[in-house]
Amino acid sequence: MAIAELLRGTNPAPRRVLELGSGPGLLADAILKVCDLDNYTLFDFSLPMLDMSRKKLASHPSAEFVCGDFKHKDWTASLVPSFDVVVAMQAVHEIRHKRHVPELYRQSCSVLRPGGLLVVCDHTPPAPNSPLARLHSTEDEQLAAFAAAGFVDVRTHLNLKGLYVCTGLRPYDAG
Repeated sequence: MAIAELLRGTNPAPRRVLELGSGPGLLADAILKVCDLDNYTLFDFSLPMLDMSRKKLASHPSAEFVCGDFKHKDWTASLVPSFDVVVAMQAVHEIRHKRHVPELYRQSCSVLRPGGLLVVCDHTPPAPNSPLARLHSTEDEQLAAFAAAGFVDVRTHLNLKGLYVCTGLRPYDAG
């Protein structure tokens, strides 16, 4: 999986990872197989999904499960910062309108350590006249949302078959 390989190549190696919208734990499993982590926090609003991920990740003692909804203003209150990496795989569009994405990223920045990495994988939007177009950001809109939230060294690492992976670093001087 591209995100797992991206994290494995990160220097310094991440020790604490937060996944937003973790679903059944597929990304967590891929990352935990290739990265030696102290903590991997799976954050999801769905108790059934968290239960599925608990079963899938039973052999990974570093996995922690937090029920919460990143669409809520105070979603970071249930977390113990700071994280080296925040990842979101095909979850950001759940914010329900792309105009809210920069605020989600500002909040993600607040739980990252200085120099921490935000990694987002999401779908390219459907046709512009589709009702779903307001949910999915184009690659350029995604990069602009990272920058608007204060991330630096913003870039795309992969754009393949309708999915893209973008990253940005929390600046060392960010509050």
